[in-house]
Amino acid sequence: MLLLLANPELRGLALAPIEHAAELAGLGLQQVSVSGHRFTADTDIYAALDLDNARTLLSFDAGAARARIEELPWIKRASIERIVPDRIDVRVTERVPYVVWHDGERSWLTDRAGRKLQPAPGDVMPGLMRVSGEGAAEEAAALSALLLDFPQIARKLESAERVGRRRWTLRLKGGTRLELPARGEAEALARLTRLFELGLSGAERIDLRVSSRVLAEGLDAANADEAPAVSAGRG
Repeated sequence: MLLLLANPELRGLALAPIEHAAELAGLGLQQVSVSGHRFTADTDIYAALDLDNARTLLSFDAGAARARIEELPWIKRASIERIVPDRIDVRVTERVPYVVWHDGERSWLTDRAGRKLQPAPGDVMPGLMRVSGEGAAEEAAALSALLLDFPQIARKLESAERVGRRRWTLRLKGGTRLELPARGEAEALARLTRLFELGLSGAERIDLRVSSRVLAEGLDAANADEAPAVSAGRG
C-alpha cells in the first residue's frame, strides 16, 4: 500500500477503475473557478492546474498544482479548495508592480523585491518610478524610502540609474543630473536641499560624491554667487 502511495504511476493505475466509475456516476471534475487575478492570464492558471491529467478530485494533486501556480511570475500565493463532488476553487494573490526597470532596450515591470513580472512598454504605468542599471530594481524600494525625507527632490525625479551596483544617479525634471555617493546619500541630499533653499538652480549636473563640496556643472555665475558652497565646473 505504501508503495502505491509513493509511486504516481502505480497510484494512477490503481485509481483508474475507481475514477472511471466516478465519471460514469456524474462525479467527474467539471467546474473550476479562479479569482483574485488581474495580470495573470486564465490560460496560464489552467495550464498550471494540469487538469488533463485529473479526471476527478481523486487524482487531482492540489499541492502540486498550487506549487505550479505560485511559479507564475505575477503570483505571490495561491490556495486551492476541493469542493465535492466535482469542483475546484482557486484563489490567488498577485504581486504588486513597484517600478519600471529599463534594461538595455527592454523595460520590465518589477515588484518591490525586484522580481521581474512581465515585459512592458517604457511608458506603462506613469505613476511608477523609472530605474535603470544593474541591481536598480532590487534597490528601488530603499531609494524611495530615502526620498521620503526629501519631497522637494522626490517631486522632481524623472528616473534613477544604478551605477556599478553601488550608487545612484538621479535625473530630475528640467534636465538636472544628481550624482549621489555610494554612502551618506541622506547627508548629501540634505546639503543639496539647503543649497536649493539658497537659490541653487539651473545646473546641468550636480556632483554630491565628495562630502566637503558640491560640484555643479552648467551653473551660471549668478547662481553660483547665491550658493557660495558650490564649486562651478564645466560640462
